[in-house]
Amino acid sequence: MPSPSYTQGLLDEIRALPDDKIAEVADFVEFLRNKQRRTASTPEERLRIAADAGLIILPEPGHQRSSVTDFPPVSVPGRPLSEIVLEDRR
Repeated sequence: MPSPSYTQGLLDEIRALPDDKIAEVADFVEFLRNKQRRTASTPEERLRIAADAGLIILPEPGHQRSSVTDFPPVSVPGRPLSEIVLEDRR
């Protein structure tokens, strides 16, 4: 994390730019945010990306469905019955 003085100096430099250059900076910041979203590193981030892309449908809040009650647990050698592991095989 940059120091507060560095951050303040950067903000002062951006404020001194003409309006069209500030718009370019804003576009670049948005580009960096989108790039960060596409390169997720945690399971939660990957889940959010898959949901945003329409690849999966997240359960509705308060939904009571349980895969264990709807379908019996799957037996995977070397793993507990309650743990199901899906691997990306690309």
